[in-house]
Amino acid sequence: MLLAVDVSKRRLDLYSRYQQGRSEHECIDSFANEVPTIDAKLTYYARQALALGYQGLDIVVEPTGRHEQKLTQAAYARGHTVWMVNPEHMYKAGVIHHGDDGKSDPLDGQVLHMMARMGKVSRWVPLPMPWQKLRSLGQWLEDTTLAAADVRIRIIGLRRELFVDYQQSTDLTWGATGKALQEVFGFDPWAITQGTYQNFVQRIHSQNPRIPERGLTRIWKQALQSKCTESHPQQRALLLDQLTHLWHNWEYQEQRKSQLGAQMVGLVNELAPEHWIPPLWPGFSQVMRAKILAETGPLRGFPHWRALAAYAGVKIRMRASGTYRGKDRMTKKGRILLRKHLGQAIFTLTRKDRLLGSYYHRKLGEGMPARKAKVACMRMLVKILYGTEKSGKEFS
Repeated sequence: MLLAVDVSKRRLDLYSRYQQGRSEHECIDSFANEVPTIDAKLTYYARQALALGYQGLDIVVEPTGRHEQKLTQAAYARGHTVWMVNPEHMYKAGVIHHGDDGKSDPLDGQVLHMMARMGKVSRWVPLPMPWQKLRSLGQWLEDTTLAAADVRIRIIGLRRELFVDYQQSTDLTWGATGKALQEVFGFDPWAITQGTYQNFVQRIHSQNPRIPERGLTRIWKQALQSKCTESHPQQRALLLDQLTHLWHNWEYQEQRKSQLGAQMVGLVNELAPEHWIPPLWPGFSQVMRAKILAETGPLRGFPHWRALAAYAGVKIRMRASGTYRGKDRMTKKGRILLRKHLGQAIFTLTRKDRLLGSYYHRKLGEGMPARKAKVACMRMLVKILYGTEKSGKEFS
């Protein structure tokens, strides 16, 4: 018995059509999106399905901000089959069903039911526990990465306001030299130049003796120049306090990133032999592999590499009709985070001495724009990941 359920934060609107003898009947229901109510309704409809001669329940929902999880998890735990509808397909089918692009929860149930009967659904199956854990860690790692990037941007802004003439490379600023400057002097040009130049160098080397003096000489000169600007001591103290707070926050986020990455790598390395994992290549790190697998889940669950490409949103959308030929573009309809990780991976893999280097530069030589060539490399990487997993052989 097929139950189509439109989900909102507080309510579930159910629609079904069933056969009883030679007649077809409609069933419309609405109830609270609460676990006890859901359990009671599933029990009731399971009994009704058996009484009508059905073998069980098929439940179809549209994913809506995780509000459907109580229903899907309860239904799956009871042995019912759960199906999902693509939200974009749902919107377009709604226009076809009731002739406009309006939003109506009762009508949405009918649209869900129509799409399920047409077969435009995909079966929902929860990931096995190691993969669930890997996906959660991957999402937390992404959150932490974004939080660290946000804090870093704010640190840069405060440093420009405090150390106005500072002009050094990013590698130096966020490497050992920059860390020593922050820990010892708080990136304050007044504190840097309070003593002699030799005293400044000694204090930096006491923090890290491997820091070259050439960069310190430039920093000293820029600190002297920055002191020429007018800055009230109270304002400077305020900036230093906030900068110290943000620095400790950034250090914590970076440490958390390392912890999460190590946990993900450990999980991938501990997977059972039947979960054969794609190999590593130069420029394709253990953390990157773990991040991609966290989003794909078991690669054996995809019937073909093109299905994996569609899941990632790197499937090509054709635009041609008659004599018209438009630009083919990437659909970008799959998992955003998976597509982001694939893009980050090919950034290093397209170097001339790396896995996709020759492929990428051959596409450029054929006249393909660099951006389009990188999309082609993302699709090739998906194909390689799937192919090596399926065959158990390394790509060559």
